[in-house]
Amino acid sequence: MVIRVRSLSVLPFLFLLIAAGCVTSEKRVDLTYARFVNTKGGSGQVFVAEPVMKQHPATLPSGGRIVGKAEGADIIVNEDPAKWLLSALVQELSAAGYEVRTVPALPAGVSKGVEPTVLTLSADQSSGVVIVTTVTAIKLEAQLWKNGQIIKTLTAGARDHEEGRDGSSEPIRSALEKTLQQAMQELIPDIVKGLE
Repeated sequence: MVIRVRSLSVLPFLFLLIAAGCVTSEKRVDLTYARFVNTKGGSGQVFVAEPVMKQHPATLPSGGRIVGKAEGADIIVNEDPAKWLLSALVQELSAAGYEVRTVPALPAGVSKGVEPTVLTLSADQSSGVVIVTTVTAIKLEAQLWKNGQIIKTLTAGARDHEEGRDGSSEPIRSALEKTLQQAMQELIPDIVKGLE
């Protein structure tokens, strides 16, 4: 097929159309976490294994992971969600009174241990005429170990739904942080209760 251009002024426009068709749209989000839970009563040392991801988000060559969509663009988290959960657990369990040691896997005969799993993690953003809606969800599991035996399996989940006018990555980052904080609010007291 031959396209004849009668005016050179349309060439930049045609180039932009062709380039737009070749570029993958993405929205990059940093995963952040600030301590949120006010639980006390933990004592001694607790081992926390590196979390497992049951849901495996598509991983890009850059290392980012796709966790949802925003108006056709991929929502990509820059950090490993498993490391994000591990960081949150370390902060919350330390604040609860434990000396936390992170390990690739729990040692045999562990006196107190937690094996966390990310069951699901998602983020989506959609735009109406004026309002931008951001929805995030997370579901976690934690196996509790005492003296080398599993004593309990806990689950916790949370969902956040926010509406505003900001269509950037910031509402997604904020909603993901709030979602994990809400899940930690459910999980941490039960971990302390189970281990003590």
